[in-house]
Amino acid sequence: MPAPPTQSVFAPRAEVCTALNVDSQTFAQAHARFPVLWPQAYLDAALGSSAIAAMGKPDMRETLVNPADLADPVSDLALRPVPFLVRKHIDRVILLTTKSCHFYCRFCFRRAESHRQAGNPSRTDWALIFDYLRANPEIREAILSGGDPLTLSNQNLAWILEQLDQIPSIQKVRIHSRAPVHFPQRVDAELVSVCAQGKPLRLVCHFNHLDECQNENLRVIQMFQTAGISVGNQAVLLAGVNDSPADQVALWSRLWDWQIWPHYLHHPDRAPGNAHFRVSIQKGLDIYGQMQKSAQVPLPSYVLDLPDGSGKIPVAEMDQLSNCAYQYRHPDGRISTYQDGGV
Repeated sequence: MPAPPTQSVFAPRAEVCTALNVDSQTFAQAHARFPVLWPQAYLDAALGSSAIAAMGKPDMRETLVNPADLADPVSDLALRPVPFLVRKHIDRVILLTTKSCHFYCRFCFRRAESHRQAGNPSRTDWALIFDYLRANPEIREAILSGGDPLTLSNQNLAWILEQLDQIPSIQKVRIHSRAPVHFPQRVDAELVSVCAQGKPLRLVCHFNHLDECQNENLRVIQMFQTAGISVGNQAVLLAGVNDSPADQVALWSRLWDWQIWPHYLHHPDRAPGNAHFRVSIQKGLDIYGQMQKSAQVPLPSYVLDLPDGSGKIPVAEMDQLSNCAYQYRHPDGRISTYQDGGV
């Protein structure tokens, strides 16, 4: 079960609408498709940052159908051998620990999966997950995702990690979370202690813009680092948020200063309702090329998570077949095709 934060830490609907200049009808229609929730402190930060505001602002464009939309943009739904477990690779799996988040990014690639239909894994579901991991010892890494795993209580997260610790073939664990970004008060000493126990664990945060990198965020990042937990970051290239070389270089430079290792820069996935955040492949390549020329710090890999479920591939290694059509030849000779749905 998710940890029950006090209601006061989240902004009421009326305040969200006022702060973001959103009418009640737009809020209601967007919320009906994908929840709207703002931590109070993060909403306060949005008042001085158009980038932060854009990532969580309800928008009527979310209700429009775009011809490039994909109901399952990365084959996340298709590749579940047991409920709440995604397997795209031989040696690692994604565990969907919860559907809950402290803040619902409007560009989320899992936004098309109904919260009511998805639910959260029960103890019976977890038993099936752990049985699957034991039956497939070639799986060496468990990646905790969601939703956001850090919406779970410390007790429930500890239970999951303890169960994984008892499976000899699982050698390492990774947690992906935006909580250190938009809800840093979730991070306490007990949580860090839970994460520091057992098998080697890495934390991957999702900072998308320099405006999110504040003193309180650094404080909680350093709590993990002091406990010996390696912290990385992945971001999404988003139109109207961070789609300039200057924005990207500023972000990754600050994160490098914070001793956060660069993981991925994701090309946006084509989930229904997020078309206004998409950039074209060519624009993404142009931005990344300029980043490589100007950055004085290591950069993340610029990747695309293919719709056919093959996983992430370097965008620069795709071959352009026509104006919007691309293909990628995998190391084993397989061919994946991709139709650009950017602007």
